[in-house]
Amino acid sequence: MGNDILGWDLRTVFQQSCADVGVNIDLRAVVNDSVATILSHMHTDRRCKIGVIVGTGVNASVKVPITCLDEEKLSRCNPRDLERYAECILNTELSMFGTDILPRTRWDIELDAANEKPGFQPFEMMVSGRYIAEVARYIVRDTVLKFRPSSAMPAGLDKLYGLDASTMSVVERELDIHFARQQFLARHPCKEGRLNLTIEEMKFIRAAFYAVSSRAAAVVAAGILALAVSVLPPSTPGDGEEIVVAATGSVIEKYFGFRLRVQEFLNLLGHRRGKKIVLAVTEDNSIWGAAVAAAIN
Repeated sequence: MGNDILGWDLRTVFQQSCADVGVNIDLRAVVNDSVATILSHMHTDRRCKIGVIVGTGVNASVKVPITCLDEEKLSRCNPRDLERYAECILNTELSMFGTDILPRTRWDIELDAANEKPGFQPFEMMVSGRYIAEVARYIVRDTVLKFRPSSAMPAGLDKLYGLDASTMSVVERELDIHFARQQFLARHPCKEGRLNLTIEEMKFIRAAFYAVSSRAAAVVAAGILALAVSVLPPSTPGDGEEIVVAATGSVIEKYFGFRLRVQEFLNLLGHRRGKKIVLAVTEDNSIWGAAVAAAIN
C-alpha cells in the first residue's frame, strides 16, 4: 500500500474520500505519531526536544535547527516558512537504525530471518512489544521447553508470536514466583494439565523475560542519547539544562518497570556524555499532538 500512494497529497485524498460519503471536513494537518508526541509536550514544556514512541512499533522525532535539513529537503519547503522559522521537527524513523551496530544474539538473527523484510528495522526488532515477546519465546523454547514432550508444552508457545508482551509484564510484576507461575499458566496452560512448570523453570522464564525487556530499555535509552548527542545543538558546558523526552506507547506506558529502567539507563549513559535527559510519559500524546498541529496551521 505504501508504494501505491507514494507522492500523493494526503490532504486531498482524505478530504475527497470523506466528501464521497457525504462528510465535509477541512484537514489542517497530517502528522505521524512521533511528531505528534513531541508537539503535544512542547506545547506545555519548552524543554522538550525529543519525542519517542515505544509500543507495537517504535519511532522518534527531534526538534532541530532548520539548517540541519539537506538541500533537497530545503528546496521543497515554502520559502516564507524558511524565513519565518528557525527550527523544525524531524521525523527520524529510528526503527530502521542499528544495522551492524546493535549486537545480536542467535535469537535476534532467527527473528530477523523470519521477518517479511529482513534487515529492515533492526532497532524496532529489539525494543517493540511485538518483537521482544517473540525473542523471549525463542529463548524459552530453546531452554526450558526443549526437553519437554509436546504433550506438556504450554499452549501457544510453539507458535509464531504465541507469546504476548503483556504476559511478560505480568510475570515480571509478580514478586511471588508461585503467583507468577499461576498467571503464566492461566495464559499458557500445559496441555491436559500434564507436567506443569516447576518453580525452577518458572524462575528461569521470569529471568529471561526480565533480560529481554531490560535490554530493550537499554537500547531505547541509547537511541535517545544518540539523538541528544548527534542531532541536538550542543549545550553550554555546565548549564545544567534538562532535555525532556515526550514518550508514549503501550510498552513504555504499561510494561511493568520499563519506563523506570529506560530512565535509569538514561541517567547512566547521559552522565557519561554530560547530558541530563528526563522522560515525560503521558497517555494520548499522539492524539493531542495532532490537535496542536491543526491549531497552529
